[in-house]
Amino acid sequence: MNELEWTLRSDICEVARRLYAAGFMTGSDGNLSTILSDNEVLITPSRLCKGFLRPSQIVKIDRKGNKIEGDLPPTVEVAMHLAAYEERSDICSVAHCHTPILVAFTVAGLDLPSSVLPEIEVMFGGKIPLAPYAPPGSDELADSIRMEIRKRENSVVLLDHHGILAVGRDIYQAAIKIEHAEAAARIIYYARQLGHEKPLPPDSIEKLHQTHQKIVEMESNVYSGYCHSPECQIQPEVQSSPGENKSISETELSSIIQDVVKQVVKEMQD
Repeated sequence: MNELEWTLRSDICEVARRLYAAGFMTGSDGNLSTILSDNEVLITPSRLCKGFLRPSQIVKIDRKGNKIEGDLPPTVEVAMHLAAYEERSDICSVAHCHTPILVAFTVAGLDLPSSVLPEIEVMFGGKIPLAPYAPPGSDELADSIRMEIRKRENSVVLLDHHGILAVGRDIYQAAIKIEHAEAAARIIYYARQLGHEKPLPPDSIEKLHQTHQKIVEMESNVYSGYCHSPECQIQPEVQSSPGENKSISETELSSIIQDVVKQVVKEMQD
């Protein structure tokens, strides 16, 4: 086993531990995967608690779902992970969790409102799409996510009565999208217990969406930096004006988000 494969297996276990500790992967729920090579995918096993996985327990499969290596069966939701990879050549990892508040919203037949939280506008462009209900582990479930996840502005898709699926350039990036989405749902839930949510100032929404677009364009440089998707190996030459910076650092991106959020808060207080 080479260093990259060991790192990716260890990363899956670490992210699984964090999501389990957060209450997003109870019992044996949830599954994670990441691309190892053109025809190899590392994925979590079925029936085990994801909070206590070891790197050796991660299963290696091919792009058709056939097991290549591992003593345990892969998750029964292999097809959903492979469907995401088929639709998006720019991603390397997929995370699926049963986050309580987000699932509760779908069970209650409620949509997460837009134009309420800066985080939803910045991280998700103002919307978290919902896939129609399909039985867990089925081909229908895999097909249900295709239409929304193929849109590059969508990094998460809610699964009706089931959970959430998130994609990213690495497994940490996919997991952080789940954390943001569940945190947003929790805040909206609390706000409704206190009365109702207050919308953001209309003139701030466009600024937040502009920041979201920067995140979508620059995200590959923000997290681990070892994306191994074939698309990420060859970066297209980008034409720029003299003196124009072609990239943005993590610090700069964080500063942009903070500035926009501060401006929104100021406008709400005025």
